[in-house]
Amino acid sequence: MANMGVRLALLLVAAAWPSSRAAVPPRGGSCQAGDGYATNSTTCVQCGAGTWSGEGSTECMRCVTGTYSTVAGAGSEDTCSKCPQGTWSAQEGSPTPGSCQKCPAGSWGGATGLGSQKECTKCPAGTWSSQEGATSDGVCSVCLAGTWSGENGSNSATHCLDCAPGTWSSTLGSSEQSSCTACPSGTWSTAWGAAAESTCQE
Repeated sequence: MANMGVRLALLLVAAAWPSSRAAVPPRGGSCQAGDGYATNSTTCVQCGAGTWSGEGSTECMRCVTGTYSTVAGAGSEDTCSKCPQGTWSAQEGSPTPGSCQKCPAGSWGGATGLGSQKECTKCPAGTWSSQEGATSDGVCSVCLAGTWSGENGSNSATHCLDCAPGTWSSTLGSSEQSSCTACPSGTWSTAWGAAAESTCQE
């Protein structure tokens, strides 16, 4: 009779004990999808935003660079969204799209999910762009005739250097100083950035 009383008391205690998602991991040491072990523990807790775990895992995996996730308890890497074109992110486990930064002026990003600023493509020599977050090379403007630039990723037209006096160039988007042609023998010019041979005087 006494044993029945003890058993009844234990059953009542078990029934009153609150259930929780953070529990001892089932199936011999694994967690359900969207959960992982708490720090220094074998208790399963929900993965935070920016992380995910598959069924049977014990670790919440971070979304890779170039991606982010606002979803808590994610059970698949598919919840990690790629940063849009024209942006990049070097942060692992980002919980917000705010980690996606614009490609700097003088460059552009045509693909999604760029994981570093280095993956933004620079405007080629002879061109420049002042626009941030560009998505195509269409933003790269050519240096005008009479100028040239050997620099990749220029962010201002001031990087286009004038042809020196006594020379001229009709070439647009020149990347070499050699495009500046010397005035014919017996002629001269004091003009900087001359775009035509007609500036050469006798």
